[in-house]
Amino acid sequence: MRPIPCPITPEELACLVRDEKLTDEDIAGRLPGGTVHRVQSWRKRFSIEALPRWSRNEVTPIEGQLRSLLVGSMLGDGRLVRRVHATHYAERHCGAQRPYLEWKAQVWGPWASPVKDIPDKRGFTQVGMFTCAHELLNEWQELFYAAPDKGWKRLLPRVVDLVDEFSLAIWYLDDGYAGWWPEITFGADDASRQVAFSIFEKFGLHPRWELKVRNTGSFILEREDTAHRFLGIIRPHVPECMAYKLGPFGFQGPHYQIRQKVTADVLREMTASGMPIRTMADRLGVGFATVSRWLRKLEIDHPRKVGRPSRLVP
Repeated sequence: MRPIPCPITPEELACLVRDEKLTDEDIAGRLPGGTVHRVQSWRKRFSIEALPRWSRNEVTPIEGQLRSLLVGSMLGDGRLVRRVHATHYAERHCGAQRPYLEWKAQVWGPWASPVKDIPDKRGFTQVGMFTCAHELLNEWQELFYAAPDKGWKRLLPRVVDLVDEFSLAIWYLDDGYAGWWPEITFGADDASRQVAFSIFEKFGLHPRWELKVRNTGSFILEREDTAHRFLGIIRPHVPECMAYKLGPFGFQGPHYQIRQKVTADVLREMTASGMPIRTMADRLGVGFATVSRWLRKLEIDHPRKVGRPSRLVP
């Protein structure tokens, strides 16, 4: 039985397969007398291999904000799942953080499928975000995992150069919380922890490490100058749905609020105007003793005249 001739040239068939990325079914629909079996036979005759399914996924390059999101998420809650020839990204959160995952899905663009509910045997509400699989993610999976199919995440020194301010913000939004100080939970081996320290040092930050269980602990961004520097770095990159992670923090209690009011510049300006200490206290909403104590602490010379509160005080 004579083979059925292909109605187009081998070059044209190869173009449909490799350039237009059509399936055998799609090609059969374009050719007169075409069937899936015939297209498969023609490909085999001309040594044209079918494309893997993942290669037909239309994706964007992993660069710019998407690259920063991927790096920050891999420091945090993200997972890269290796298949045979391609890798997909996955992330889960509690149901309350659906808006956060939907925001991430927008950054992923054509990579991401809609955020969906994930069944949980414990009865909790969970949501998940997944991307399509693609070989572009293979190198990222190899960067963050020692094995292609299993194992804990790890950090290699070259990750430090990949972390920018946006990545740092994502790391905190994934694994951080507003305690007394900003804290980021971290669980990995000692070598990875040293890389994490290097990431903080890149931004002039020097957190304290507090070990809790096995390799898991917290990076604590204590001291007001460190906390303010950290929050100043990440604040422009935090979406509205995650603004609650920007505080208030425990260190921003009553004493902190007083320090924000009773600054050296404010006290010097009031003193220079000849304002009595009691009036200064009324204006600032603090006690007479508090103003007196800060005047002494800041070594601001004041005649210490005590007068009644001005009627002009709002």
